[in-house]
Amino acid sequence: MSASSGFRLSRRGVIAGGLAAPLVLPSGIRTGHAQSINKDRIILGMTQEPVQFNPLLWVNAGTENIPEVCMFDALWDVDENGTFFPNLAAKMPTKENGGISPDGLIWKVELRSDVKWTDGQKFTAKDVEFTYQSIMNPGIAIRSRSGFDLIKNFKVVDDTHIEMELSKPFIPFAWAWQNMHIVPHHLLSKEADINKSAWNAMPVGTGPFLLKQRVAGSHMIYERNPNYHRGAPKVRQFIHKFVPDQTVLYGQIKTGEIDYMGLSGVPNDRWTEARAIPDRVLMSVPQPWVQFIYFNCGKPQFKDARVRKALTMACEMQKSIDDVYYGTTPRTLSYLQPTHWAYNNKLKDYTNDPTGAAKLLDEAGWKIGADGIREKDGVKLKFSCSTTAGVPARQNTQALFQQNWKKIGVEMEIKNMPASVVWGEYTTKSQFDTLLVAWEPTVGMDPDYTARCHSKQIPVKGGVGSNYVQYENAEVDRLLELGVTQGNPEDRKVTYGRIQEILNEEVPFAAQLGTVQGNLAKKQMTGIKTSGYTVNCAWNIHEWGWA
Repeated sequence: MSASSGFRLSRRGVIAGGLAAPLVLPSGIRTGHAQSINKDRIILGMTQEPVQFNPLLWVNAGTENIPEVCMFDALWDVDENGTFFPNLAAKMPTKENGGISPDGLIWKVELRSDVKWTDGQKFTAKDVEFTYQSIMNPGIAIRSRSGFDLIKNFKVVDDTHIEMELSKPFIPFAWAWQNMHIVPHHLLSKEADINKSAWNAMPVGTGPFLLKQRVAGSHMIYERNPNYHRGAPKVRQFIHKFVPDQTVLYGQIKTGEIDYMGLSGVPNDRWTEARAIPDRVLMSVPQPWVQFIYFNCGKPQFKDARVRKALTMACEMQKSIDDVYYGTTPRTLSYLQPTHWAYNNKLKDYTNDPTGAAKLLDEAGWKIGADGIREKDGVKLKFSCSTTAGVPARQNTQALFQQNWKKIGVEMEIKNMPASVVWGEYTTKSQFDTLLVAWEPTVGMDPDYTARCHSKQIPVKGGVGSNYVQYENAEVDRLLELGVTQGNPEDRKVTYGRIQEILNEEVPFAAQLGTVQGNLAKKQMTGIKTSGYTVNCAWNIHEWGWA
């Protein structure tokens, strides 16, 4: 596959009659019965709750993308076919139209002149410049600076034109800007500390909706932006509802209390049942996420790569896919989905080998103690594993790995928490022992993984990046820096193939599976476009409506 082809989607659904059950909405809002659809609003239900609404700072991909896409815009976006299209930009810069220089170093971007912030102020090039300056501000906890750190000259030509000069080619530069939404200069430039700004809780954006209310632990209510530059949304109100228990949430889409179930989607063991629910459509959607066991290399138990590899060897990864996920997801050995053009098909799967795992731990000096738990230099090989509470498949996966590790003298405690807790400072400040987590590539669908595993991207050490496992490898650093400059896809495939080999041996994160979601919607909903090019199930929310 080419760099822009990504994942294929399959759409399945059963269309039938209606249901009659009470419709329970957040904060006691009610409207008759489930078959009486309120065409003035849409309710999206998810198991995880966003806690960060500033698009520069968010951490929890898939969850915090929802407020991002409701309230903000990027220079350009990518559609369900993997094609870039202009948003705040008037047109997509290319070499053909003169927007990108032949050597790829100069980018000239023309901006739309008809965009306004929701407080009525005009959007201009100063907003894009301020966003870039904020990204590069070392005092702001930006999730990724990949590509932006190569801009050696940013020039505001006038209100609707900017020019950027790169110090060297950065192949995924378009993806970097697609993944970064623009914030307002006229408001945030006055803030002493953007990280702690009150604006973060009630932002002003250019997006299709305005945030009107947030009830922590329950829901967020958005109202339509009638002046949205891509056309006013088709519904007046959008409600983002949080139900931590996946099974309970599934019950609410069945009874009609919510209109669309996204993110973790329908529990994998209920897909067959979901396809037969009257008046509902189940969409099987491959996603860029890969689910991992994250090992915190900063903890004494995991400093030695041999320990991390042994723990991975002991896991019954394929059994977890077959028994827990009912074969609905593919096995992957990399941070990329196996269908990605840069995936290394020569990686060795050494899992489900408890004998080899025990031998490797013996060689590394971790001996079984009197209590049956391995130890070395006074440190026990015991630790916790955390993930989002209320997701049965992840909990059952943890239980399986817990049994696998117990057989080789390793004790793991399951320590799950609400999404707003586990993906907060517990993750970003590397307080965890291990996580069961799904992440996507950090620069769109490009294979660049700098923010997740470069030694200069460890937030607890440098204040920037997403290398929460605190992994450091000089060769991986060099290859990551090389890969983003290579114009030839075959050269890049070699580079990222080698990175995957090293990660497969040193295992800062053990890949389990490539995520496939079972999103369930009411048949009457229109405008939903499933996409394997984004982790945001609401990426085109301004087009959602009712038949």
